Parts: sequence; C-alpha cells; structure tokens
Amino acid sequence: MKILKILFSKIFISALALLIQLEILIAVILYFEQYIVALQIVSALFGLAVFLMIVAKKESPEFKLPWMFLLTAFPLFGTVMYCMFANSRMPQKFYRRMVDVTCHCKNFAQMTEEENLAVKRELGGLYGIEAYLRRNAYCRGHLGNRATYFPSGEEFYKDLLAELEKAEKFIFMEYFIIGHGEMWDGILEILKRKAGEGVEVRVMYDDIGCAGILRGSYYKNLRKLGINCVKFNRFLPVISGVHNNRDHRKITVVDGRAGYTGGINIADEYINREERFGHWKDTAVKIEGSTVGNMTALFLQMFDSTAKTNSDYSAYLGVEYEKFGDGGYVTFFGDGPKPIYDEMVGANNYINILNSAKDYAYITTPYLIPDYNLLSALRNASFRGVDVRIITPRIPDKKIVFNMTRSNYKYLISSGVKIYEYKPGFIHAKGIIADGETAFVGTVNLDYRSLVHHYECGAVMHNTPCIKDIKDDFDKTLSASEQITDCNFRMGVIASFVNAVLNIFAPML
Repeated sequence: MKILKILFSKIFISALALLIQLEILIAVILYFEQYIVALQIVSALFGLAVFLMIVAKKESPEFKLPWMFLLTAFPLFGTVMYCMFANSRMPQKFYRRMVDVTCHCKNFAQMTEEENLAVKRELGGLYGIEAYLRRNAYCRGHLGNRATYFPSGEEFYKDLLAELEKAEKFIFMEYFIIGHGEMWDGILEILKRKAGEGVEVRVMYDDIGCAGILRGSYYKNLRKLGINCVKFNRFLPVISGVHNNRDHRKITVVDGRAGYTGGINIADEYINREERFGHWKDTAVKIEGSTVGNMTALFLQMFDSTAKTNSDYSAYLGVEYEKFGDGGYVTFFGDGPKPIYDEMVGANNYINILNSAKDYAYITTPYLIPDYNLLSALRNASFRGVDVRIITPRIPDKKIVFNMTRSNYKYLISSGVKIYEYKPGFIHAKGIIADGETAFVGTVNLDYRSLVHHYECGAVMHNTPCIKDIKDDFDKTLSASEQITDCNFRMGVIASFVNAVLNIFAPML
C-alpha cells in the first residue's frame, strides 16, 4: 500500500512528467545532431546571441557565470536550457496584478517631511538602512511600536494561540509550510471557531513548500470550514524557472493590532514536538503598533495577486494603532524576485547593517551560501575591526547544502570572521544584530534561493528594548555551539572540488 501511495502521489507523477519532458528534449537534440554541420552553425549563432544578451543583462556575476559556461561548452544545449530555466517570467496576468497591488502599496510608504526629520533624529547614522528599505521595498518604518522577541518556536506558539483567541475582526496567515500535527491542530481549532463567530480568516501556503505534506486539494477543505484559503504558485509539471519563485514568507496578522514574523513555519518540528535534526532552534518577533499596517498590506498584496481578488485596503488599514513610548523604530518589509523587486532587498539589508556596524555584528543562519557582495561585506566588516560571528547548524537538514555552507568557512575565517556550529541540532533562525542598536529577524536565509528567487520578509528594529533579548539569546546559543577554526576544520580535496562545482551552479537552482 505504501508503494502504491508513493506511485500515485502528486510528487511522483509530477517528477515523472518532468523526466519525460527532459528525455524528449534530449532526444530532439540528439536527433538533430545528424545534421552536424548545419546544427553547429545555427547553434553557434544562437549561442553567441544569447551569450551577448547575458553579458548585457544587469545581473550579478554569479548568475551570469554558469550560463556563460554552459553556452561556451554546449552552445545548443546551453541555449535551450537558458530559454527554459533562466527566464523565470511569471504569468502575465499574475504580473499585472502584482504590479497594480504593489503600486497601491507604495502609497502607504510615503512620509511627510516632518516625519522624515523625526526618523533622522531617531536613527542618526542608521538612517540609511531605513531609507534604502523605504525606496526599494515600498514600505516605511514607524516610531512608537512594541517588538517582542521569541527565542524558540515553543514560546512563539504559546503567544500566537493567545493572540488568535483575541481576534474580533480578521486573522491573516501566510506560511511557506503548514503541516499536520499538534501545532497546526491547535491553530486550526481556533481558526474554525473564529470563522464561525464571523471573524474573517484568510490562510495562504506555498504549494511546493507543502508538497508531500498536504493533499493537493487541502485548501478546499479549509474553505468548507469558512476559511478563505489559497495556495501560492501552484506547481504544474511543466519545465519552467518560474517554479523557483516560492512564497517563503511567514506572516500572521490579528485585527491589525499584532503581527508575527520570523523563521517559524507551522509544523511540529518548529516547536520540537517532532525531532528531525536534533533540537530545532528558531526565532520570531511580534510587532504591535503602526508597523503592523505594513504586514497587513504585504499579506493582502500576495493574497490578492494569488486569489485574483481586490481587497478594500482601507477596511484593514484604517486601524487606530496603539503608540508605545519606549518602542523604538521598526520597519517591516518584503522582498522578492524580479521584476516585482528591482533590487536584492534582503541581501542589501544584511549588507547595509554590516556596513553600519562599529563594534559587533552577530548572525544566525541555517545556510551560508551568499553571493560575492555579501561575502565581501562580511569580510570587510571584520577587517574594519568589527567582531563578526556567524552560527550555523551542526546537524543539517540538507547534506549537500550543508557541505556548500562549510565550503565558505575557510574564506571567511581567513578575514577574522568567527564561525560556530550549533551542537544540539539544526538552527533555522535567520537574523542579525549589530552594536546592540539594530536587529533583523525574518525569513531571509543567506543562500541564493532566499536572496534571489523567493518572496521573503522580516522586521528591522532600531533601539527597541527587545534587542537586548536578541543579544542575550545569541550569547546563550553561542554557548551551545563550537567554534570552527583552521585547526579543527577539515574538508577533503574531492569534497572541495564537488563544492566548487556546486557553488558555480548554485545561482541557477
């Protein structure tokens, strides 16, 4: 029965369909090889045209290099692969909806001159971090917000349940993964009850993120319970680079009063009810105040684009937000692939925080496969005398990605960056804290999928009281980690070669 279940599963059937398409493609290429001379001339001309087009594109060198290699070594094959995978254009209707909604969201990012001056006074030399996000992520920060930090999924879950119970108007939830188990059961019980009481409940999850976890029609089951549910970027077994663009965001908004984000998905391993890779270390942050409006707008942007609806934003953003005197300054922002976002906002946010650091910059990340610009920012901060420390997992969730992560250790250590591995298990937390003044907690991993392909989000906090809690948690996590040095780190010649090849093609994945 188990074998039959696998054979008739959506994942197996989709994988088989993709394999058949690849075999047909290869067969066609091999067939035309009998016309070798004409084929070489045509493929060389097409390859040259595509090669020049790649050179002219305003993309990172890491993106260009693997495609240029393929086109040089295998002109015809490289051209066909580039046309099929590199151009991850989203469907035109979805793109138009996203553009319309994004333009609408830009209206909420505007500041008066008086507000702008107040922000400059509050942030001082850190003002550029906020200004960059306002211009490129179409959002604005807010004074007088409260941020509460959760150093574990267990603490986040307890607070989330309590907040959901208070809902009177609406509950919005957007997650990369939702999985059956104790965590989702506890949340779903409240969502069903609240929907029955007249509270508007919307849920969105990523189709590939939940592949093999939820049935393909699960969103219909939630609709029957009164929950308005959609799944993002539904997977179709057709070869296309658009499947790379996943919704990796984690957002919950309750009545516009409180919002949550961080690394925690809705599945039992995130609250250590199920052990998969040792102890699961994750983090989240709860925002209260006017910044929650950013979270509401970002959720509606993605939901409306996916569900083909047009929400009345004023109905959800016309909230009288509570002001907190000692709350500091908080910016919640979203990031995503081109052409919706012209800049690599998530990557540049890390770089801007690193460049502003004077004393220390501490990072937690499950994957450490950054591009050259981010690697340079890490090294340059260390060369300037900043104490740069990075904690990664000791027990990986993906062996290949773990080895690629470790392949960057030596280069960073040589500049003085300190690398640690979390001994109890898997650290899934994504964030940075600098000088006790600035912190970021969100969904952005330091790998190409997060930095280039995925829709991401997170909160940047300046001078919020909870930054002390983030620093204390980092210190506690550090005490459970082992520092990696030149003396105790070894990677064989073969492993180094394999990782070098994988790193070349990482931007294509």
